[in-house]
Amino acid sequence: MAPNTPDAHEPIPDWEETADSMLADCGYDAQLGKEMAADAIRVANGDLSEATFHERYHDRVTAEFGCDDRPTEPEDFDE
Repeated sequence: MAPNTPDAHEPIPDWEETADSMLADCGYDAQLGKEMAADAIRVANGDLSEATFHERYHDRVTAEFGCDDRPTEPEDFDE
Protein backbone atom coordinates (compact mmCIF):
# COMPACT_ATOMS: atom_id res chain seq x y z
CA MET A 1 0.00 0.00 0.00
CA ALA A 2 1.61 3.23 -1.09
CA PRO A 3 1.74 6.20 1.25
CA ASN A 4 -0.84 8.91 0.65
CA THR A 5 -3.44 6.42 -0.55
CA PRO A 6 -6.87 6.47 1.07
CA ASP A 7 -6.19 3.11 2.74
CA ALA A 8 -2.73 4.00 4.09
CA HIS A 9 -2.34 3.83 7.86
CA GLU A 10 -1.05 6.98 9.52
CA PRO A 11 -0.22 7.92 13.10
CA ILE A 12 -3.01 9.62 15.01
CA PRO A 13 -2.58 13.39 15.35
CA ASP A 14 -0.25 14.30 18.20
CA TRP A 15 0.54 10.60 18.71
CA GLU A 16 4.06 11.27 19.94
CA GLU A 17 2.88 13.58 22.72
CA THR A 18 0.13 11.10 23.64
CA ALA A 19 2.65 8.25 23.73
CA ASP A 20 5.05 10.30 25.86
CA SER A 21 2.38 11.01 28.45
CA MET A 22 1.16 7.39 28.51
CA LEU A 23 4.65 5.92 28.77
CA ALA A 24 6.20 8.49 31.12
CA ASP A 25 6.01 6.28 34.20
CA CYS A 26 6.02 2.80 32.68
CA GLY A 27 9.66 2.01 33.44
CA TYR A 28 10.43 0.89 29.90
CA ASP A 29 12.17 2.63 26.99
CA ALA A 30 9.49 4.93 25.59
CA GLN A 31 11.65 5.86 22.60
CA LEU A 32 11.92 2.19 21.62
CA GLY A 33 8.14 1.86 21.82
CA LYS A 34 7.58 4.94 19.68
CA GLU A 35 10.09 3.82 17.05
CA MET A 36 8.48 0.37 16.92
CA ALA A 37 5.02 1.93 16.61
CA ALA A 38 6.11 4.12 13.70
CA ASP A 39 7.69 1.14 11.94
CA ALA A 40 4.61 -1.02 12.65
CA ILE A 41 2.64 1.50 10.60
CA ARG A 42 5.23 1.12 7.82
CA VAL A 43 4.75 -2.67 7.98
CA ALA A 44 0.95 -2.26 7.81
CA ASN A 45 1.34 0.01 4.78
CA GLY A 46 3.67 -2.45 3.04
CA ASP A 47 6.64 -0.07 3.21
CA LEU A 48 8.67 -2.33 5.53
CA SER A 49 8.77 -6.13 5.70
CA GLU A 50 7.96 -8.03 8.88
CA ALA A 51 11.40 -9.66 8.67
CA THR A 52 13.14 -6.28 8.53
CA PHE A 53 10.99 -5.03 11.41
CA HIS A 54 11.95 -8.04 13.53
CA GLU A 55 15.64 -7.79 12.72
CA ARG A 56 15.70 -4.03 13.30
CA TYR A 57 14.43 -4.34 16.88
CA HIS A 58 15.53 -7.81 18.02
CA ASP A 59 18.64 -6.74 19.93
CA ARG A 60 16.96 -3.74 21.56
CA VAL A 61 13.85 -5.73 22.56
CA THR A 62 16.07 -8.44 24.06
CA ALA A 63 18.11 -5.84 25.95
CA GLU A 64 14.98 -4.09 27.25
CA PHE A 65 12.90 -7.13 28.22
CA GLY A 66 15.46 -9.93 28.61
CA CYS A 67 13.98 -11.90 25.70
CA ASP A 68 12.27 -11.39 22.36
CA ASP A 69 9.04 -13.38 22.36
CA ARG A 70 7.36 -11.31 19.65
CA PRO A 71 5.36 -13.47 17.24
CA THR A 72 6.98 -11.75 14.24
CA GLU A 73 10.18 -13.83 14.18
CA PRO A 74 10.86 -14.93 10.60
CA GLU A 75 11.29 -18.69 10.14
CA ASP A 76 14.87 -18.31 8.92
CA PHE A 77 15.92 -15.79 11.59
CA ASP A 78 19.17 -16.80 13.26
CA GLU A 79 20.24 -14.97 16.42
